[in-house]
Amino acid sequence: MLSITEMRDKTEPTLKQVMKQLDHGYFDYNETNLWGTGYKQEASDRLKPAIVKEVWDTIKAAPLREFLGHVGSTTAGAAYLIPTKIYQIMYDSAVEADIVADISIAMIPAEQIGGNTMNVDIAIDESYLPKKYSSGGAMPTETIATEQATLDFSTPFGINFKITNDLIEDAAFDVIEMHLRNAGREMGEFASNEALIVMKASTDGDGTVNSGVTGDADETLFTGGATNDILTAMNGNLTDGFVSDTCVLTHSAALHSVFNTSGLVGNDSELYNKFIVGGWPTQMAGMNIVYSDVSTLTNAKAGTDLVTIVFDKDYALLSGRKRWLRIENYSDPIRDMVGATITARQDSVSIYNDSVFVMTES
Repeated sequence: MLSITEMRDKTEPTLKQVMKQLDHGYFDYNETNLWGTGYKQEASDRLKPAIVKEVWDTIKAAPLREFLGHVGSTTAGAAYLIPTKIYQIMYDSAVEADIVADISIAMIPAEQIGGNTMNVDIAIDESYLPKKYSSGGAMPTETIATEQATLDFSTPFGINFKITNDLIEDAAFDVIEMHLRNAGREMGEFASNEALIVMKASTDGDGTVNSGVTGDADETLFTGGATNDILTAMNGNLTDGFVSDTCVLTHSAALHSVFNTSGLVGNDSELYNKFIVGGWPTQMAGMNIVYSDVSTLTNAKAGTDLVTIVFDKDYALLSGRKRWLRIENYSDPIRDMVGATITARQDSVSIYNDSVFVMTES
């Protein structure tokens, strides 16, 4: 592992750019970072891959206390490595709860979003139709029918660090790191919930969302449901021309009773056996399973009336992020931690509503 001084020296050109960003009171990793890959940095700013790997591996492995504890006159500039460490802690924790990329056709990055809104043209289903024409004849013209959905990034969301002067004065660096991890996880969960609210409604794009209740009280089945089950949902999307390849599933619904109803009659469920032996399965009936226990799927964490969503990922939801895990009110890498907040701007729109089937427990 590198020392704090070695990391500072190896990243000196880009570290100065981070310092300039902090002069404006915030740290946005996607805009300006130690590696020179931010969208406000030039290609010539990029550090050599070998240096990036060496420094990044050290930043990930070293606890926050190593950075806070070495800040001082003997390692001038080292304090400006702290924002990158904070971002790494929050990002890693957010990823554990953040499923937005897993359920979206694409995640539009900040550099492709010009303002606070972005219009998306959606072709009406079956308006793209090939036509026969005679050899040597003119290609037939056709007007593509479209409708428009708007991604709106004007409303940010965020959370504070829950860090006080006492924690910093008492050098309670491990507790500070715990609060950062919690903040990152909450941001990932909130972002996921926001995207799933849009998918659950699916009213932006073309078509009508498929939906139904299970018919079984507080129970979701793979097959054999009284009214609707996962096989019914898959078939509902097929009727509209979409092959489901993703299923968003709560852990509770998986256990009660998706896994143990996925076998043929009279046979043990292979999916349940896989769960017993290897933990939570990641595939089912050709679909990727995406687990989430956010409020919109769990009835505000009540654990009843659980929601399962089956959909074709290539057609269902489009998402974008204007910024992600930006640290606001933050110029001094240590003192300003007390008043700093994490913020983000994100929005999603449904594209082909009838590529989604939303099933709710009775």
